[in-house]
Amino acid sequence: MCSTLLCAALLLGSACGGSVDPIVNPLGCPRAPVRGPTEYANDPAGQLIDDFETGDGHLPLLDGRNGYWVRGTDGTGALVAKPSNECAGRGGWAGHYSAYGWTGWGNNWTAVFEATTPTDAAVPYDARAWGGISFWAAFGPFNPSDFPVSLGVTTMDNAWNGGICSNATGACMDYYGTTVVLTHQWQRYVIRFQDLAQSGQGSPLLPMRKDQMVGFILWPHQDFDIWIDDVRFEPAASPDGGA
Repeated sequence: MCSTLLCAALLLGSACGGSVDPIVNPLGCPRAPVRGPTEYANDPAGQLIDDFETGDGHLPLLDGRNGYWVRGTDGTGALVAKPSNECAGRGGWAGHYSAYGWTGWGNNWTAVFEATTPTDAAVPYDARAWGGISFWAAFGPFNPSDFPVSLGVTTMDNAWNGGICSNATGACMDYYGTTVVLTHQWQRYVIRFQDLAQSGQGSPLLPMRKDQMVGFILWPHQDFDIWIDDVRFEPAASPDGGA
């Protein structure tokens, strides 16, 4: 007998359209609201982190950023983390992030804001001009019910390759996070930097340094099937990046 996730995967027999106006609900794709991400399509180009339209996992070169999506995995279970042209919220592509059956610490997926150096060291991005990050997301059919998903931002202080925390002692990756409850319909979410906090399990534990930001991270803690699209920075209400 197959798992719930695997059985749902077998239903994905055809590609899904990317239109959200009018409502389109192809087999296996999240339910799309009227307008959806198109309502924000005219935001300044510099706000865009990724809309996945390049289809190659690289972030578009905008506002001095030249990053890409990075998978983190404990090497167990089944994992998908890539751009897909099956179920876009807007345009032709979205990010598809799905995993199940792991037995270790799990999986994460990070939009890294700057390309790493040849030594694979993280490169800080100065995000003081921004107050938060918005994105459109929804669960796919693998998830039988809605649940909170952990996500947030990494900085040089807690990134595994930032050179500050220690991987050897398990002090890294206590990122600045929160949770949002995803549903099976595309919805827009906004996380404000001032509302994010470390869990307290890592070292160092410091106020977020927005000028040392590394990436936007998704780290669910149970089996999941997530679609994400139109990830953007949101303007700060004050010069120092506050809300």
